Amino acid sequence: MEIFVGFEWWHYLLLFGAGLISGAVSPTFGIGGGLLNVPILLLGFPSLLEIFVSATGAVNLTVGDVATVTSLGVIIVTALSGSISYIREKRIDFRVAITFMIFAIPGAVSGALFSNLFIKKQNVEIDLYQIIFAITMLLIAGYKITTILISWSKKRRGIPVKEKIINKVEIKESQKDKPWWLHTVLYRELEDKRGTKFEYKAKLLPGVLIATGGGFIGSLLGLGGGVIYVPILTMGLGLPAAVATATSTFTILFATPFGLGLRLILGSYIHWGIVICMAAGTLITANIVPRFLHKIKSEAILTGFWLIAIFAAVRVLIKVLTDISI
Repeated sequence: MEIFVGFEWWHYLLLFGAGLISGAVSPTFGIGGGLLNVPILLLGFPSLLEIFVSATGAVNLTVGDVATVTSLGVIIVTALSGSISYIREKRIDFRVAITFMIFAIPGAVSGALFSNLFIKKQNVEIDLYQIIFAITMLLIAGYKITTILISWSKKRRGIPVKEKIINKVEIKESQKDKPWWLHTVLYRELEDKRGTKFEYKAKLLPGVLIATGGGFIGSLLGLGGGVIYVPILTMGLGLPAAVATATSTFTILFATPFGLGLRLILGSYIHWGIVICMAAGTLITANIVPRFLHKIKSEAILTGFWLIAIFAAVRVLIKVLTDISI
């Protein structure tokens, strides 16, 4: 089958531009990019997806399935470029990342199995991938905006932020006679390329266990998992945001291929033409953006991003509900 089936000249430019946006957003927030990739494909390029589905001749294949699997392909390229840049910036906590992967990868595999062995076999008139994606995105975006507004409100009222006191001696003593795989709390010190020092207590339990759920959702919905990983790393494990986004990007790089590979083995299809065009854009911005993140105050950007996510989710829901045959 032709890789660029159904493409017009302007598709190449638009998909490249979408890749530039996805590549800029993904490392900024430590997400794979599926939060943008999937609605961009479903809302902006439905005809390309429909032509591709028809060309495969596969039974029960939907545009939602192709969009999520194709998004995972783009995510791998984005995460690779972002990870290389973050390694140069020295912001990845490799110890936490490796521990996190041990739990995230089984989640990614189970998400792929659930997708191909259960959802695709359901005889329904509505595209379940789009429905699940939109609802998940609404819940996550609503939660994130709520936390941002609460934080902003506290600052406006002059409520002081409580500083966490880290007893490094106590943590090290608790780890003294234990093998590394039994450590549940880690004392961590990192210094990035620009001399910024990070000192924090990483609580591995129960955070790493929740990573399994993040891998499951990411693989199922083409999100890459980062939209789940970053809140877990920051709120559950206690990593600083700058370290969490870098560590999440690195985790996504290794967890996503498992889910993608299994879905392809089980009969899903990936639109390589879209992957190539978007990846060309993500390779550029995902490599550049991490070098400038230390200069950006993210509260306003985060609020705008999650508002866009809500808008995209509502659009996807409206589209899929109006497409139901009566």
